[in-house]
Amino acid sequence: MIASIPSIPSVITHCAELDQFVERVQDAEWIAVDTEFMRDSTYYAKLCLVQIASADCSACIDVLKLDDHSRLLELLQSPQQIKIFHSARQDIEVLHSEYDLIPQPVFDSQIAASILGLDEQISYAELVSQILDVHLAKTESRTDWSRRPLTSAQINYALDDVRHLGPLYLHLKKQLEDNQRVHWLDEECTGLCNKQQYVVAPEHAWQQVKGVGRLAPEILPITQALAAWRETTAIEKNLPRRWILSDQSILQLAEDKPRSEAQVTMSLRKDSSKSLRYSKVISTLLEQAYKNTHPLHFVDRRLSREQQDLVKRMMKVSRKRSELIGTSASLLANRKSIVSLVLGLESKIMQGWRRQEIGQDLMNMLN
Repeated sequence: MIASIPSIPSVITHCAELDQFVERVQDAEWIAVDTEFMRDSTYYAKLCLVQIASADCSACIDVLKLDDHSRLLELLQSPQQIKIFHSARQDIEVLHSEYDLIPQPVFDSQIAASILGLDEQISYAELVSQILDVHLAKTESRTDWSRRPLTSAQINYALDDVRHLGPLYLHLKKQLEDNQRVHWLDEECTGLCNKQQYVVAPEHAWQQVKGVGRLAPEILPITQALAAWRETTAIEKNLPRRWILSDQSILQLAEDKPRSEAQVTMSLRKDSSKSLRYSKVISTLLEQAYKNTHPLHFVDRRLSREQQDLVKRMMKVSRKRSELIGTSASLLANRKSIVSLVLGLESKIMQGWRRQEIGQDLMNMLN
């Protein structure tokens, strides 16, 4: 008599169930992976679920209920097994902050689709609809995934995020092979899995402040000091950056150059009152920043009229090239990468498959 294969629960809450599930999928060529997390009121995302599917089974792994996650981490780090994600960056960021791991090797279906000519930001639901003719419900998109128990609708919604990734992978992989573009995806996913992308460096946080490019170079050290303090404080308190100090407040303080706690308070009130509790700390921080006479290295990305015209011509050439080869124009060469090329900065256009497809032509235009 042949022993029946034990059934896998749709939600795994016990280590014995996780062991059983891992045994079932660990030898599969690929697994589909997605995560559900919450980050409304914290700096670090709170991982709530990890959904995994193979060709013959799927489950939601309830990491909030499990005492031991080691078998899950073992599965995510298996070097022989492809991990299929859609728009993997946030999932990888969450897994890295939670477990200090980067799952590899990765196949990102969103990137694969854009290589094949679909929109660079195509959603999972749209891709499933276009390729598999399956229409997914969006009823649970605003779920609080930290609340228990999960409803059957929430569980099905979460599982749908991985159930169709396998068929998508097989379809997209074949098309990439037919178009001889597998190495394009390999390059993109290798960059996506670079651990340095997910390492927080407070001293560089100023570069992510929205609007920093319009500030005068001499006040950039003030911006750097404020952004670094905000990043460090947000990490220590595990609070969203904006709850400590908004981007607008950083710019306002840098431009106003307040010289007293009262003036700091006045500047903060122009944007939000949330940061007023830090007025004294910020006043002391600014006093020290004003003494910093060392100019901050900052690349001026403002373009001359001639350079602006050149960027426009290059983008036109790039769009025509993307139409000719059937790939996403923004993936091939977006405006930021073209501006970097024109300014003589490092640009991904001159690396890997992009150099061959468009980079050299744009460089010839530049020369």
